[in-house]
Amino acid sequence: MTKARDISDKNGRRLVQLFEDILATLPTGVAALEARRTRDDRGTIVRLRPANAESAEFSAHVEDGYALVDVSFGRGATFELPWDADLPNNATFDTTLETVLAMCRAVIAGRCEDRLGFLGIRSTICVDEKRVFRMTDFFHPNLHPRVVRYGPYYPIIEV
Repeated sequence: MTKARDISDKNGRRLVQLFEDILATLPTGVAALEARRTRDDRGTIVRLRPANAESAEFSAHVEDGYALVDVSFGRGATFELPWDADLPNNATFDTTLETVLAMCRAVIAGRCEDRLGFLGIRSTICVDEKRVFRMTDFFHPNLHPRVVRYGPYYPIIEV
C-alpha cells in the first residue's frame, strides 16, 4: 500500500493522509485502506474497504495539480466535488476535504444507499438532516431493480 509520504502531489498526499486518519479512528480489523497511483501515474486513488460485507466501500480520487475530488461508494455513482456537494466553484481544497470526511463518516455509519433501476443508479449519502447528497448515474442497466441499503462498518452506539 502507498502511504501519504510516498505521494509526490500535495493534494494526493493530503487525501491519503485524510483516509489514514479516518482508519486510525476505527477499531482494528473493521476496514482496510488501499492507496495507489492511477495507471497513467497522474493521480491518486484511495479506498476504504470494510470487513463487513453488508457495508459500502468508500473511495476518492484526485488528479495531480487539481483540487477536484471524485468520491464514490458501493456500486453507485461518482460525486464530483466541489460541484455535486453544492460547494462554491471556488471552494478551497480544505473545504472539499471536509466534505469528503463528512461523506466518509456517513458511509462508515451506514447512512447510504444505492437505488438500482433499469437504466441507472441513484446513490444517496445522508451526512445529516441538512446535508443529503444524491447523484444519478445513467447507463448502468440492471435486470432486477432494487434498493441496496448499506450497513455500518461496525455497531455504532448513539448516545
